[in-house]
Amino acid sequence: MTYVDKLRVKNAVILVTLSLLLTNCSSTKTIETNLPNYKLVQKGRSKNPTVLFFQDNYCVQNDSITDWFLKNNYQVIVATRIYTDPLFVLNTDHPKLREIEGLTLLNLLNNHPIEYVAASGLEVHATVNWFVNTPLKGGFLFPYYKNSFKDYLIECMYKEQPVLPGYPSTITPSELITLLETTPAPSGTYGEYSLRFLQNIWQQHPGIQLTSYEGDLIYRVVK
Repeated sequence: MTYVDKLRVKNAVILVTLSLLLTNCSSTKTIETNLPNYKLVQKGRSKNPTVLFFQDNYCVQNDSITDWFLKNNYQVIVATRIYTDPLFVLNTDHPKLREIEGLTLLNLLNNHPIEYVAASGLEVHATVNWFVNTPLKGGFLFPYYKNSFKDYLIECMYKEQPVLPGYPSTITPSELITLLETTPAPSGTYGEYSLRFLQNIWQQHPGIQLTSYEGDLIYRVVK
């Protein structure tokens, strides 16, 4: 083989290598849908299994969870609910509407082969009711506590601990319990969730609900 032939072979190998690197490279891009109250950001390699990750905006572990997915060869579509109008939160924040939105997002993202759903913090309560009835392979849930929100608030009250330290609100556990025991729930918000939403989920036990779920499941408490 002549020097010129060797050079051609070497260049061809370089081009093939670069092509493979570009094909498998990790990328970040925004996904547009006609569901205006969600921001969707796609991260990771498109060839990998895709996780639709509903983030609680005040969960300090969100970035760590996303990094874990990427390191374990998943592509992640991060779904963040956008709150530009306080009245929007008060009028639309309800578990039933969240179920509709979750299923709508799955349909709108049908050109992305989503195989798993994930949720952090209080978003676990908004996700657990609907994803189990889909053909997805499984879910990754990262709640703030093992049992119900009500159990957690009672524990915080007796231990004199603040409620969800990552949240900007300074309400005490007993004050929040009083609000959520009021029927109907008072108009107002806690963080980016309406009190009506919290009242509807605060006795829910996601872990117990999932005991009969047959798909792949990771259920891990985060702080």
